Amino acid sequence: MIRDGRLGKDVDEDIAEYTSSLDFDASIFKHDILGSIAHTIMLFEQGIIKKEDAANILKCLKELLDTPFEKLNLDKKKEDIHMVVEDYISSKIGDSGKKMHTARSRNDQIACDLRMKIRDELNSTASALIELNTAILDVCEGNIDTIMPGYTHFQHAQPTTLGHYLIAHYDALTRALDRLDESYRRVNLNPLGAGAIATTSFNINRERTAELLGFDGLIENSIDAVSSRDFILDVLSGLSILMIEISRIVEEFLLWSTYEFGFIELDDSCSSTSSMMPQKKNPDVLEVMRSRASRVLGNFFSVLSIMKSLQYGYSMVMQEINPITIESFRITRDALNILPKILKSRVKKERMLQVCMEDFFTATELANLIVGDKNVPFRTAHQIVGRVVAEAIRRDMKPWEIDSKFVDEIAASLNIGPLNITDEKIKKVMDPLESVKAKKVTGGPSPEEVRRMLGRRKREITDLSERLEKRIKDVDDAQNTLISRMNEIISGTGGQ
Repeated sequence: MIRDGRLGKDVDEDIAEYTSSLDFDASIFKHDILGSIAHTIMLFEQGIIKKEDAANILKCLKELLDTPFEKLNLDKKKEDIHMVVEDYISSKIGDSGKKMHTARSRNDQIACDLRMKIRDELNSTASALIELNTAILDVCEGNIDTIMPGYTHFQHAQPTTLGHYLIAHYDALTRALDRLDESYRRVNLNPLGAGAIATTSFNINRERTAELLGFDGLIENSIDAVSSRDFILDVLSGLSILMIEISRIVEEFLLWSTYEFGFIELDDSCSSTSSMMPQKKNPDVLEVMRSRASRVLGNFFSVLSIMKSLQYGYSMVMQEINPITIESFRITRDALNILPKILKSRVKKERMLQVCMEDFFTATELANLIVGDKNVPFRTAHQIVGRVVAEAIRRDMKPWEIDSKFVDEIAASLNIGPLNITDEKIKKVMDPLESVKAKKVTGGPSPEEVRRMLGRRKREITDLSERLEKRIKDVDDAQNTLISRMNEIISGTGGQ
């Protein structure tokens, strides 16, 4: 139908299939119908189409809302979902169905569909992310006192707690949620009414369609409305950063589940075994999750490459962006839904504490003791303790075997007078648990401070949940208003 005016000749079948977007369009089918309902209502309210035509069109669109996508005529020659819907309406009510496309282009139509679809995807992803963070805080609460080794340069650094560690990941994931929320603000704007590129001479009301579809405002400039896809770049950037954070968590869990670390044991339901080696318990789900994070990053760079140097105005090039954007959402949400199950892994608290006890994790505390007790410059104390650790390793001594006599011996070798620090003080600072308890600085690992941070974040996540619920409700309320107005026009009870 659309080719008859300018081209007249059917498109080559192979070319039609090659350029068709119908494989992707199932994901925006509902959004396309809702957009068409809003546009039709607006056309009627503005007096651009008659009430009878509007009512007939809306009856068909209402039917389509309950029609499975697969039941439609999905001939690839129809190019896209917009033409499938338009042909369906015309097949039901004749030429009056074609009035639905008055003052509208497929260019602003797809931009509108995408923004509604991505809006929904953002809300679903934010919900899953909040669920993950809730699970993290639950595990944190049970591990406020669980001593574990902290690492820098992937080497033993200082003792901390599992609760302290988990809050670090909670905070990073919350920043990822903030980025997606910022993206939502730029996504939830109405491009409908921009037409192909330069709006229309019909007296349409873009603000009305924005209201009916639950948008927060307009993409005002019509060229920008159909040409921009930076809102997708925004989203893919946020998803990529989120998946980088997830991959870091996954990498640590992979290491921690090995025999060499032995910090956690994955639940049997989250593991697989070897087809040959019966003793194996493989963390396949973590390996797959880590790999799929790379797909999200790759999709982001693919879209960057597609958009680079693309002239303003709609182009079929943009069609290639859509499926990989939705794939990125799916991969990310799958990871967010699975990670809470992984967090139920058994924590081997004794093993974590043992590692902290057997190495010189508290050496910094010994240096701090020398500084505070004897008013020695930290660099001097650092030198003394560095030599203490080196000599203790050479003599095969354990941290708890270090005493005042040994420290004074090392100090003397550096031409520093005897420090005469009591054995009791030395034993206390060399104890990982006491070391952690002493770190009460804001953001530190002391149980007291972790409890404070945990309480604040529990309040924060409640606020985040309520904010998201309101955002979802706003969209649902707009859709209910849209459907109600549609029913009024169909029944003849709603005037202009």
